[in-house]
Amino acid sequence: MMKKVIIFVSFLVVLASCDISDEDEDKFGFVFTVTNNLSAEHDNAKITIGGMKDGKFVGTESYTFPKLLTTQYHGWYQWVAHNERWNPNLDLIRAIPSEKAYFSIQLEGKEEIVLYDSWEKHQGDLVNIAIPKGTIIKNDDGHLSISIGENNVLAHLHSDRDTLP
Repeated sequence: MMKKVIIFVSFLVVLASCDISDEDEDKFGFVFTVTNNLSAEHDNAKITIGGMKDGKFVGTESYTFPKLLTTQYHGWYQWVAHNERWNPNLDLIRAIPSEKAYFSIQLEGKEEIVLYDSWEKHQGDLVNIAIPKGTIIKNDDGHLSISIGENNVLAHLHSDRDTLP
């Protein structure tokens, strides 16, 4: 019995001394930056991830911002989603089946809007990202910028793979 206790305690000491942190300091999931050129605050704005099936967006999971406050900054009203990370289950999108993830936004009391890319290189395309072989989006691959205007919502999903035109 004593031998088992010594082995168990030794195991715990070795385990405690191991550095199991992510040495590359990777950050997992999507992060949001939302700007607003209106002075209105928004409660319960919802970002939905999903796939496309037969040309229609099929949502799989949502992330809700409880309250998005605005503050004026250089003539624009803006809010930042505090770099919160959201790690949705990408296997749900694969099950649609869809090889890419797409996004929509719904402001409280408004219609859901599928997000189109505002970046010049991809303008007019739906915001999307190829689902990686694993189930993890990490680092800058998941930085979704959204800008809400008077008559439109613009977006771009920044990626480690982005290159300037």
